[in-house]
Order: sequence, then C-alpha cells, then structure tokens
Amino acid sequence: MAIKIIISILILGFLQSCGQENHIRTYQLDKTKAPDTKPRVEVPVIQSTGFSWAKPENWISSSGSSMRLASFNVPYSNGIGDLSVIQLGGTGGSIEANVNRWRRQLNLDSQSLSEIEKEMVDYKGGLGDYKIIQIINGDLDAAFLCAILPAGEQTLFVKLSANPIGIKEVKSTFISFCSSLRISI
Repeated sequence: MAIKIIISILILGFLQSCGQENHIRTYQLDKTKAPDTKPRVEVPVIQSTGFSWAKPENWISSSGSSMRLASFNVPYSNGIGDLSVIQLGGTGGSIEANVNRWRRQLNLDSQSLSEIEKEMVDYKGGLGDYKIIQIINGDLDAAFLCAILPAGEQTLFVKLSANPIGIKEVKSTFISFCSSLRISI
C-alpha cells in the first residue's frame, strides 16, 4: 500500500511539472574578439644568449627543450602555434638538409636544392640577410614557417609550427620578429 502511495505522489509530481505553456528561453552572450593580427611589438629583450629581439605583444614565453634559445606560444584565431629559436654552430647543416628534415616532419617528400630555393624568400634584418620558407601539408592540416638566419660563425633557426590558417595569420608578425633579431653587445 505504501509503495502505491509513493508511486502516485511521484506520478502526480511529474505531471504537475509538465506545464501546458511553451516557454522559450533565450540567452545572449558577448562575442569573443578575434586576436589582433597587427604586429604589436614590445621593447627589445636582451637575452643572456648573446642575441636580442623584439617579442610581439601577444606572444607568450613558454618552456621548450634545452636546445632552444627561446620558445613562444603564438596565438591565432583558431589555435596556438609553437615557435622555437635554435642556435647551431657554423651553417647548422645545409639549407637542403634542414628543409628536407622539416619536410619529413610533415610527412612530405624531400626536394632538391633548386626546388627549395624557388620557395625561399629573402629578407633583411638585424642580423643581415636571411631566408624564410613556408612548408605546408594540407592533408595533415599542419604547416611550418621557418627562417634561416646566418649570424657570424653560427646560424639561428626560427620555426613556427601551426596549421596553414595560423601560418597565414601570423606570417607578418613572424617576419617582424625574425627581422628584429640582433647580436647583443
């Protein structure tokens, strides 16, 4: 008998909670602002590594491997890229060897030096002339933007890993950063 009363009360409560009226609730949320794609640069940062640079305002210093002089998280509209600055003695290997190593990291076939040179773009910066190459694997939705900067008896390699959209969005900021690299005195 007690079970019938409890079940009757539960059914009655359930039926009371179902109203005849249709209530539609609407909510309004503030729209999130897309990241600013204009390169905003902070005051140059002098590092104990012997190099200085101007870090874009929205880049966030991050921890990287012990091989990196610097590491940054680089925000863009739909993600965060990983930027590394690495210093190697001499030329750090040939352009062909380095570019093909990056291509293999994106599951792409190797290219000849003449094919690579057609894709490289020359720039001038605080360390002198340098080259940038963009490597994209659309099937993986992955891309690198890489700079090779000779600096006396050593070479700096700056590599940004992101998706193709991110690379396109932050390319001008990447170039500004690479151009700002200098030897500290």
